[in-house]
Amino acid sequence: MANLSKGGSREPFTSDDLITKIAYDGDNPEYIGRAQPGTADSEAGWQIRKITYSGDDPTSVLFADGKNEYINVWDDRAGYSYS
Repeated sequence: MANLSKGGSREPFTSDDLITKIAYDGDNPEYIGRAQPGTADSEAGWQIRKITYSGDDPTSVLFADGKNEYINVWDDRAGYSYS
């Protein structure tokens, strides 16, 4: 899999090479972020997903701004639109 590196060049890396952050809404995970190690929370380079729920049941996993790319800022996760 090739993705954008922090410097803008394309580099192959796998999901095993990434760090993962999870933000909770009460007891449920709401956001999942993945980035290369060393990417600051305030820096572009995150792939962010949002989990939606119906009651306690997860119903979908959506991407920030509808893009499966490592271009978002973890600290800004609540301000993105998800699809």
